[in-house]
Amino acid sequence: MAEAQPGRNAAPTKVSSYRPELQGLRAVAIMMVVTYHIWFGRVSGGVDVFLLISAFLLTGSFLRKMERGQDLAVTRYWLHAFKRLVPPAALVIAATIVAARYLLPPERWRDVISEAFASITYTQNWLLASKSVDYYAADHSTASPLQHFWSLSIQGQVFLLWPLLFLVAALLVKRFGFAPRRVLWAIFGGITLVSFVWSVYLTAADQTYAYFDTFTRLWEFSLGSVLALLLPGLERRFGFRNPKLPQANGARLPRVVLGWVGLILMLSCAWVLDVQGAFPGWVALWPLLAACLVIGVGPTRTPWAVDRLLSSKPLQWLGDISYSLYLVHWPLLIVALVQLETVRLSLLQGSALIAVSIVLAWAITRLVDSPIRYSAYLDARWWRSAIVIATGMSLVFGLGGWWQMRLDRQAERLASESVRNNPGARILLPGYDTPAFAENPGAPEASSAQAPTLPLLADIGNDWYGLKGNCKGRYAAPGKLDKNCRTAGKGQETLVIIGNSRIEQYAASLVPLARDKGWRVVTLFAPGCPYVPNSPLDYCAENNRLVQEYLADKNVAAVAMQYTEVFHGKPEQVLPGVEKLIQPLLDRGIDVIGIRDMPRLKKSPVECREESCAEDVSAQYLPELPTLPDLEKAPGSFYALDTNDLICPNYRCLGVIGNSFVWIDANHLTAYYAATMAPGVRQRLSEQGFEF
Repeated sequence: MAEAQPGRNAAPTKVSSYRPELQGLRAVAIMMVVTYHIWFGRVSGGVDVFLLISAFLLTGSFLRKMERGQDLAVTRYWLHAFKRLVPPAALVIAATIVAARYLLPPERWRDVISEAFASITYTQNWLLASKSVDYYAADHSTASPLQHFWSLSIQGQVFLLWPLLFLVAALLVKRFGFAPRRVLWAIFGGITLVSFVWSVYLTAADQTYAYFDTFTRLWEFSLGSVLALLLPGLERRFGFRNPKLPQANGARLPRVVLGWVGLILMLSCAWVLDVQGAFPGWVALWPLLAACLVIGVGPTRTPWAVDRLLSSKPLQWLGDISYSLYLVHWPLLIVALVQLETVRLSLLQGSALIAVSIVLAWAITRLVDSPIRYSAYLDARWWRSAIVIATGMSLVFGLGGWWQMRLDRQAERLASESVRNNPGARILLPGYDTPAFAENPGAPEASSAQAPTLPLLADIGNDWYGLKGNCKGRYAAPGKLDKNCRTAGKGQETLVIIGNSRIEQYAASLVPLARDKGWRVVTLFAPGCPYVPNSPLDYCAENNRLVQEYLADKNVAAVAMQYTEVFHGKPEQVLPGVEKLIQPLLDRGIDVIGIRDMPRLKKSPVECREESCAEDVSAQYLPELPTLPDLEKAPGSFYALDTNDLICPNYRCLGVIGNSFVWIDANHLTAYYAATMAPGVRQRLSEQGFEF
């Protein structure tokens, strides 16, 4: 609860370390986050303010202990902090898992489970970074209901790291006799500078990843720590919050003005600046420095000042439930968007969602958060707090693990019958003996006993193909190519498959054939990088140069690679200069399998299985299979592989063929469907004289 505010002429007897205006600032920040999420779909800067306040309070607490020579009690701090944070989070995560089972489409179930595990272990930000999630996506209905845990994950990581930094500082103070503030200035000042520079650089280079990277956010915390170190000196310099003179209120009017300036700047950031794609680089300075102004002016004991507004009972109450409000508002928003089949809530719908969120947040705070946080019984023994933390984490892992196990068992059972019930591309091959499929490839009723379509919708988003083994020994790749090099098999003959993520999915039709023949397979995939000379993208150019170096150095029997290219609005063309990469391989006696590019769709067909949803892609292709007339006769042979009739029969792309989902999205095959193309791939290569 907030402390009573003194009157204008009253002289308080002491200066408390408690700052009620910070609780009100939390309230303002959470409402910025909620309203911007619901109605505006923009980054508000509210989360950044939360991070700053957390570090400011944490630093103030540990600094006072250091200056008094007290034990830092780091382990006790960790237990106390996570005893408070984990139970409400676990409750919301568990409720989100249950809601996802009944209210979200099956193709999102697996992601919810994996993100639930990441959220409760405070690693969600790294999971989202690895998945290159677009936080700025206009359609929030496609987002994860647990996506907002990215900031809580970074905060949890800092709550583990910051006390360790104070321990290091305390050791330096004890060993060398340094002043505590000077050591802390060096530590947090250094972190602020290095992290800020890294944030600006990475945001410009890869904003999607930078948004969730812990290291691009550390400066936002360390700036709060720097403020905590700087503020006492400013308070003494300008004569306010003076422990020796409690009634001091120096520079009152300038501080009142600066307080309002700070609040206005904080609220206006997202509207004045185009922050789309710019966070968390230099743009994040705007809301953070604005918040520093609000915090820095301190209590002015002026009725019309910002601190009086922030110390008001409504904002204090909202600040008290801000953590729970942040937890609940996002899952409710995502479920509402899905159920209402919209990308943005109306004013009435959004207001209702805010009201429900506030009620739920109050209930969680009153019934879960506060009883646990203020329990003297739990604080009396360290292991009691540990049990609370373990119980919360066990709830999430138990519920998520149980659901995941059920999905795994269902997938295993269906996979055992998939050849009969889910033949995929096999139904399009000559001699297939199920007329119902042949007459209508997309017909679900042609499957045995109405078997579900594979891969299951719960698994389709994760049906990406890739070999697991790293390239080692004589198959090791040079330089940065090593991270993209994967291998399987132990044969003496080697097939190397090269290309982008589309070819990576297609590889599911090639790898089993090579393995059946006893060959080793090496894959060299780079997202967004066709294998061409002189790529305009530096990353792709470097990758392709290393691929050439790899192929020149290894004993390779065959190479599979894309040789034509399809783009929206452009006719099919042979990849520019691809002959310059193929001819040297043929000259060395290496066979080359040239893959005709797959169609690119206007939108993902996963959600529509009807014939009416089929997309005609005939305009994307040349009438005849392109050839490479400039290739000279050599010991190796070139084999053009066209299987687009197995992907889009008669140039009509269906979402489902042979009771199998064909596409993960608008540009990538499912690994399951690509694998069902293997017999057709073998047949077409055999007709040209290449035997798998």
